[in-house]
Amino acid sequence: MVHPTLLVAFPGFPETLARAAQPLWTERLGPKALALEVVGPKDLERGFVALLSQARQLELKRRGLEPEASLSLVVLAKADQEGLPGFLETLKTQVGQGPWAGMELRLHLVLFLLGPEGLEALKALSPDPGFHPPTRVWPVSRWGRNGLYLPKEEHLAVWVQHFVEALVASRAPLQPEKGLDWVGLGIARLELERPSPQALVPILWEGLQKIRIAPAPEVPPPPSRAFTPSPPLTPPKRESCTQHPEWNAHLSKWEAYRSEQTAKAMEAGEEALALLDSPTPYELGRRALLAGLPALPETLTRLEAAAKTAEEERKGLLEILDRTAGVAEKRARLHRLMSRKNRLRGQGDLEREVQELEKELEPVDQAIGEGDVAFFLRRDPEAQEAEQRLTELAQKFQNNAEQWQNELEEAPAPPTPFWKRWLLWLWRTLARPTKHQEAEETRKRLCDRAWQLLFQAWAEEEKRTQRYFHYEAILHRFALLTEYLKALSREQNRATGVQKLVEGFSPAPSSPEENPLVIRIPQPILSSDPELQAAARLLLKEGALEALWDGDLPGLEARLREAAERLADQVGSARLPTPAEELWSPLVAAAAPRVLARHWPEHHQYAYVLGPAPGTRWGEAYDREDWLPGESILLRLVFPLAPEHLLEDTVSPLQEAVPGPPEEPKPTAEPGKDGGEIIRNNPLLDELLASDVREVP
Repeated sequence: MVHPTLLVAFPGFPETLARAAQPLWTERLGPKALALEVVGPKDLERGFVALLSQARQLELKRRGLEPEASLSLVVLAKADQEGLPGFLETLKTQVGQGPWAGMELRLHLVLFLLGPEGLEALKALSPDPGFHPPTRVWPVSRWGRNGLYLPKEEHLAVWVQHFVEALVASRAPLQPEKGLDWVGLGIARLELERPSPQALVPILWEGLQKIRIAPAPEVPPPPSRAFTPSPPLTPPKRESCTQHPEWNAHLSKWEAYRSEQTAKAMEAGEEALALLDSPTPYELGRRALLAGLPALPETLTRLEAAAKTAEEERKGLLEILDRTAGVAEKRARLHRLMSRKNRLRGQGDLEREVQELEKELEPVDQAIGEGDVAFFLRRDPEAQEAEQRLTELAQKFQNNAEQWQNELEEAPAPPTPFWKRWLLWLWRTLARPTKHQEAEETRKRLCDRAWQLLFQAWAEEEKRTQRYFHYEAILHRFALLTEYLKALSREQNRATGVQKLVEGFSPAPSSPEENPLVIRIPQPILSSDPELQAAARLLLKEGALEALWDGDLPGLEARLREAAERLADQVGSARLPTPAEELWSPLVAAAAPRVLARHWPEHHQYAYVLGPAPGTRWGEAYDREDWLPGESILLRLVFPLAPEHLLEDTVSPLQEAVPGPPEEPKPTAEPGKDGGEIIRNNPLLDELLASDVREVP
């Protein structure tokens, strides 16, 4: 059964409490929320029409809920609320008119006592057995009957929330029977602490730091250029000796070959170097983040190892070039001096030596930086030997060509008629050799020698070309390793920066503001919880950690919050077990009736529990019923009350505490000395002491 309830919230503080509770009523009451309507004091008639709509009532029945025949009208106002007396007068006339005139109406006046002036206004509503309709005044104060005080007015939102819930959806004995009476009511909630998304964020981050879904990425080796020199040129074929061979016509092919192959090598080298142009060509830190945070330190270790290997190879190439240039010992000496540079200050001789060594190494370093192959060929023994041999062969070839030319100039003109040439041949055959025959033999010998010199020069050119590409490959590899080491350094710096972000990122846990009317039982969730681990693994698969690569910490925190919200919905609320005594005792104190009232003999106390309760009594009779899982709501009633029972006019409203550093206590006079006044913060105790003084004869 549900109890149709119309809540009239007056402007100001009462309306604020009602508006804050409305989403909670919709969520917690579920279908029963159809039996509740919230309006302002000027919309009373509209509220009745909406609540008693036939479609609404039939929807309740369709959902298996039977609306009660009576109607509850709850007025939420301050005791001294402007317009309240006029509203009550209008209400008396309206309840007897209109379509709802024949319905049973029960009126609940929830009146907040926020100061002494409120109690004075309440006296106009003194208990009256003949009052109609049945009305119950619920005075609600920040003071509890046990003398405890709520720091903020907003803390009463819990009281309003559960009071309305109990009216609508429970069997709690809150309805007035007849006339007008006063009842003091205290409400407090005991609950399993629901995992809030704000509290889950740091736990989720802790779990995320331990998960990995892939191994750490491997560091790629230095890129290699796609270039291999074409096969060496084949030696030229020997031609007839009718003319002397040309030196440049054959050997110049090697220069063209070297130029062509060098161009191809440079093009391939530029392509390889272009792979390292990006600030982080491999993005190893990002790939490590996608694998899981444990992979990040491993990646840094692998980067360091790869850089060490590349540096060793680079040093080996530099030693080769230094030995060729004849400065290997000088560079080693310079490194030794630079390693103790700080200790060289003031030692003029050593500082001058450093400057001299740097000056001697400058052309070598410049040649290395420019990739100047000729610089090292001029200092390579094999290349210089081939160059010298080529010079000698060229000189010999030139001398041979000059002899050939001389022979051509001294030779007689050839016979012209055929028959004369035939007779000349016959005569030469039969007779002994002539001068002409000797000239031909000389030219043949010169031709043979020329081709022999060309073949020897061809071999030297091939040897020199091999040395050329040897140094070209070394210089390119050196340049490539230099750029590779720079790229690894950038990768390492970026990954180290990400590691520092990880170490410095600590999402602060935030928890909802504590309310003294809510007692929470901690329900810790560890980072090893299976559901949390699954949520963290899903975050990792979705690439949430990639935000660290971009330095987007707010983005990462937003992703964590989204996952925490999903996780909080999955975890949900567990059923509250039977509360232990150590938990129930503070709940009883928190649920003390919210009135500052004298203890009168005719007062009765009663309690009602929504949810689990301990098996033993705690000093007052109570009943209970089942409620939402994960919580117990305790309602404690004291009745009958009357205006003269209340002590609100004996105290002044306390100022709300402002967060800040504690103030130094001010010295006060001891009781009874120098007229010092005793300062007490408990008005009930003052009242009791005052009554004791009056009774002493």
